[in-house]
Amino acid sequence: MEIIINSSGGAGIDKRLIRKLARKISRRKWIVSLSFVSKERIKKLNRKYRRKNKPTDVLSFSMREGYLLGDVVICSKVARSNAKKFGSSLKAEIARLFIHGTLHLLGMDHGKKMFELQDKIMRSEGYA
Repeated sequence: MEIIINSSGGAGIDKRLIRKLARKISRRKWIVSLSFVSKERIKKLNRKYRRKNKPTDVLSFSMREGYLLGDVVICSKVARSNAKKFGSSLKAEIARLFIHGTLHLLGMDHGKKMFELQDKIMRSEGYA
């Protein structure tokens, strides 16, 4: 999987880790765009596409055109808040959100199978 990282709001993101996670999620030749946005921007996207007028941590937009799988959009500020709330590092939270969003792009819905796979990938990188 190839990742195109747009990190305007994701300063300090470990691009090597993101690419490593992508290979663990899928070995297919997908292309995924990963963007980091402000709290205001993700709120607008969440309102427009999910009809929820509040910021969220991650959104996925499936494309499935040729090799383009879709977009994962992460709000760094919400991720930072989540990390603090869950007692994890920002790096671990970004990893979790990237995995979560990418699994949605692959067609998975919230459920036991998705969360087990997400947790398995996180554990493989040393995150509990």
